[in-house]
Amino acid sequence: MFRTSQEDQLDTPEAIAIQLRADKNLDPAIANALASLVKAAYRDLSQNDGELKQDP
Repeated sequence: MFRTSQEDQLDTPEAIAIQLRADKNLDPAIANALASLVKAAYRDLSQNDGELKQDP
C-alpha cells in the first residue's frame, strides 16, 4: 500500500546518524562524533569494495 521512492529512502550512514542522535543515553556531541565516524568508515569501505586497509 505505502511505497517510498528511492529519493525518500535514507542512505545507511544517515539512518544510523538519526538513530544515534535520537538516543537519550548519548550526549549530543558524542552522538554527532559517532555519526561522523560511521559516515567516514562507510564512505571509505564502500569505495574500497569493503576491504580493510591494514597499516604496515
